[in-house]
Amino acid sequence: MLANAPQLAWLHDDCRAWDVPAAPPSIRDVTRSDIPTLLLSGGFDAQTAPSNGAYAARTLSRSTAVTVPYVAHVVFADSRCAQTITTSFFTTPNRPNIRCLARVQPPRFEIAP
Repeated sequence: MLANAPQLAWLHDDCRAWDVPAAPPSIRDVTRSDIPTLLLSGGFDAQTAPSNGAYAARTLSRSTAVTVPYVAHVVFADSRCAQTITTSFFTTPNRPNIRCLARVQPPRFEIAP
């Protein structure tokens, strides 16, 4: 990420108020690792694009990138399927159980009377 998304401009004021020093240039270095890594994305995430998980996985040789459909930014908290995938990752980090993705249903919307 080369710059904050336009909707995150308020973070600059917060950092100034807390006197947070600028991060070193190395913060932008590409991370390369063979540590098992789970990247969870929400299919409806308007804050962090679902494609970011697969993008980050490119340099993580033992990663699993998963997009949970119909879920927004807080994937783990909002999706029982994401919770299942995450807990299975701790048991089998190289092959988390993603079968629940096939059963995820779109949200139902109702028109109020």
